[in-house]
Amino acid sequence: MYDLDAESTDLLLRMGRDFATMPAKPTIEERRAALRFMAEAYGPAPAPVASMEDRVIDGPGGALPLRIYHPVQPAGDTPPVVLHMHGGGWALGDRDSYERICRAYCAEAGAILVDVDYRRAPEHQYPAALLDCEAALRWTASNAAALGGHRDRLVVTGDSAGGNLAAAVCQRSTVPVALQLLIYPVMTASDDAEFTSRHELGDGRYFLSLRDIRHAEHEYLGGTGRAHEPGASPILEPDVAHVPPALIITAALDPLRDEGAAYAERLRRAGVDVRYECVPGTIHGFVLFAGALSSGRDAIVRIGTAIRNLRPYD
Repeated sequence: MYDLDAESTDLLLRMGRDFATMPAKPTIEERRAALRFMAEAYGPAPAPVASMEDRVIDGPGGALPLRIYHPVQPAGDTPPVVLHMHGGGWALGDRDSYERICRAYCAEAGAILVDVDYRRAPEHQYPAALLDCEAALRWTASNAAALGGHRDRLVVTGDSAGGNLAAAVCQRSTVPVALQLLIYPVMTASDDAEFTSRHELGDGRYFLSLRDIRHAEHEYLGGTGRAHEPGASPILEPDVAHVPPALIITAALDPLRDEGAAYAERLRRAGVDVRYECVPGTIHGFVLFAGALSSGRDAIVRIGTAIRNLRPYD
């Protein structure tokens, strides 16, 4: 069993103090506000960018908001273009709560970044978010040159539920993607998932609990009965040989650790160029909490390097 590092221990104690008055059964708006608070209180300082623009495109469900970041120092004449899908259990995150992470990726990678504000559960259930992300990928590829990048240097990334969406989009896409970055991804939305880490680490000691995961899955899927579709559970996709090269990062004390590792092994066996990294001593969300955790700051540098190089290795 891995030990919790000192910074993560301190952060968990701080969270306990900060949320001591949180209701036992918070509303969806209270939960969204809690994520926004954590992203600001524990997140990295806002990195400088050349510009940040909100735009709306036509999506499968109507207007689809995007936020586009341009770097101060682009990585070359035609820098990579990154499509980012935020986490938050398909329900809590948005472009505001993830602004600091998007700024950090943009600045560290010297890349143009498009953040898609997909429709959230429980108001919009599966596959609404997935369809929005697919539409955002098509738009990003079609507009890469107009944004100042190149469609051959297209990267897809997401963390947690956003990692789930990123993996599913890369499996389904007809748009060529140079690299996928999956950060502590949810690889299955099924209650019957038998990954050891979900049970050994999911009692709530390490921030994310198995109860949290199952609640998010239920909000996302509702009564659709579609948990075993690869679009909802990308690890169930039978053919992964066609997906882009991948960098998959997990946390040693995250209930989602083992499914990220299992997906990396599936890609490896299918001949996909993949690198898997498990960061010791830390918890789910450590990149989002990079203001409090040096492991998160180190991961942002690692992610930026992968984007610049368009490969999962240094």
